[in-house]
Amino acid sequence: MINFEQELNKEQLDVVLNGDGPCLVLAGAGSGKTRTITYRVAYLLEKGVSLDQILLVTFTNRAAHEMIERVQSLTNTELPLPWSGTFHHIANKILRQYATYLGYKNNFNVLDADDSQALIKMCIKEFKTTDKFPSAKIVGAIISFSRNSQKNIEETIEDRFSGWWHLSKTIGDVAARYAQKKKEANVMDFDDLLINLALLLNIPGIQERFANQFQYILVDEYQDTNKLQADIIDKLAKIHRNILVVGDDAQSIYSFRAADIKNILNFEEKYPDAKIFRLETNYRSHQEILSLANGVIENNRHQYPKKLK
Repeated sequence: MINFEQELNKEQLDVVLNGDGPCLVLAGAGSGKTRTITYRVAYLLEKGVSLDQILLVTFTNRAAHEMIERVQSLTNTELPLPWSGTFHHIANKILRQYATYLGYKNNFNVLDADDSQALIKMCIKEFKTTDKFPSAKIVGAIISFSRNSQKNIEETIEDRFSGWWHLSKTIGDVAARYAQKKKEANVMDFDDLLINLALLLNIPGIQERFANQFQYILVDEYQDTNKLQADIIDKLAKIHRNILVVGDDAQSIYSFRAADIKNILNFEEKYPDAKIFRLETNYRSHQEILSLANGVIENNRHQYPKKLK
């Protein structure tokens, strides 16, 4: 048995023991968020929750492996958490069972970044009408941002790639051809994994199956999720509503990948009964540094106020 009271501070313990229902954990830098999440998972397992009823979503494979190892160490077991990993990992696992519902075969291949760029380059050659055309890398970035932000190509170019506005229609044609070629070849890129999972969860019966299965959902680095990822989590949490998201609105740095800080700032609008926890005890820096950081962060008008100590 784990002595939670002895191994966690009061802020962390509160999350671990009282993290049922919709919960937003605002974890300041160096406040032990990974520790809190892993102890929460261990607590659920001690309470008899089955391994396959816990969905643990992380931002990187490295974070997923670290959390799995910590949970195994805490619980003295080598059993893996079958539903833990990045959004893309979870999406791939579900799509392997249900890809046929979307017109793919279940043995689809996943394109890496180089393969994706090579295929986009082939598509560009079909539509290119001028020597001054964006590279496959730039076109790929436009397509990816468009899909993850759920904006069309024209909006994306106008907002973030305005130098190529005059080629919006051609780039849109390239994007459509790229999608067609992938479907014909039974391949998906990383963005397809998320988009196709979202589509799959709109099919009657499939969303209910997984929403019933996942009694507890924990999401790390929630400030770096985009709108599509947040929507996926909301669908999976629809039945049990035990959704615990951990993040820090002061540490959002992935807007260039369509990360949307509104996912944190508007969490209480989606879940009016949400509990708000704050991890404000920093174990990494001296108070002088934290006081300086607090002073800088105070100038942000759109934030959850917190004081690192």
